[in-house]
Amino acid sequence: MYNLSDLETFIAVVENKGVLAAAREQRLSPATVSHRLSKLERELATVLVFRDSRRVRLSPAGEIFYTRVGAIMEALHDAEHSIGARSSSVSGLLRVTMPPWIFSKYVMPRLNELEQAYPELKLDFLITDHFVNVVDDAQDVAIRVGQLNDSGLLSRKIVNNKRILCAAPSYIKKYGMPKSLAQLSEHYWVCLPWQRQLKLFDEQGKTHTFNARTRFTISNSDNMTQAAIAGHGIAIKSMIAIHEDIKNGILVEVMPGVMAQDDAPVWFLRPQNSLTTRKTDVFYDFMKSLFLSCE
Repeated sequence: MYNLSDLETFIAVVENKGVLAAAREQRLSPATVSHRLSKLERELATVLVFRDSRRVRLSPAGEIFYTRVGAIMEALHDAEHSIGARSSSVSGLLRVTMPPWIFSKYVMPRLNELEQAYPELKLDFLITDHFVNVVDDAQDVAIRVGQLNDSGLLSRKIVNNKRILCAAPSYIKKYGMPKSLAQLSEHYWVCLPWQRQLKLFDEQGKTHTFNARTRFTISNSDNMTQAAIAGHGIAIKSMIAIHEDIKNGILVEVMPGVMAQDDAPVWFLRPQNSLTTRKTDVFYDFMKSLFLSCE
C-alpha cells in the first residue's frame, strides 16, 4: 500500500513539473522519486502522470487525484502544525490569478516581503484581465474586481473600490472637457474589449447605454492606463489603480458620478470545495495588507 511519502513525492513531481526537480526539492535520488510514483500508480491501478525525457503531464485521473490529495495533504500538515507536531513554515504551491494592474501596482512592489516571511511558499501567478474559470483552470485563488456573479466561489472582500472616468490633461486640452452625456458620446475612448458598451446616468438619474467611440481596444489594463495617460482617449479605471495619477495631475476625473455601475470591490475568491489552509490564509492577509492605505 502507498504511504504519505509516496503522496508527497507525487505532489512534488506535479508542482515541480518533473522528476529531477522533485528529487532536488525532496533531497532524494531521481530513481527513488520514479519508484515512488510508479508504486503509487500501481497501487491505484491507473496512470497519474504522462512523462517523457523533458516534462511530465497529468492524466485526467492524475488531475482529479492531485486536486483532492493536494488539499488533504495541506490540511494534514496544517493540523500537525496547529498542535506543534510540525514546525515548518508555510510551504507548497499556490496558484493565483489576478488582473495585471493589481499585480504590477500592489503585489510586485511588496512581493519580497512575502518571500522573506515564507521562503518555502511557491507562487504560480496567472496575470490576465480575461475571465479565468478558477476550477477548470486549477487556480487556488482568484483576485477579482467588480460585482460578483453567483459563481459558487467562496469570497472575501479585500477592499472597497469605485470605477471612474478619467483622461489625460493633454486629451482634455485637445478635445475639451465633456459637460453632458451627448458630448461624452462624441469623445474617443480607450477600452478593454468588454468595456465598449457604456451605461451612464444623465442629469435626471436616468440610465443611458451607448457604444464607446474607439480608435483601438487593449486587452491589458496596465497598457490601457498608459494609453489614457498618453492622451488617446477617456478610460474607465478603478480609483485605487490610478489614485496617485489623479493626485499628481497625470490623469483627471471626467464627469464624476455619471457611471451607472461604479461599485467595484476587490475580492479574494477560492473554489467552493477547497479546504482552508495556512497558505491561502497567509496570502489573503498579504493581499489585505496591500490595500490598507486605500480604506
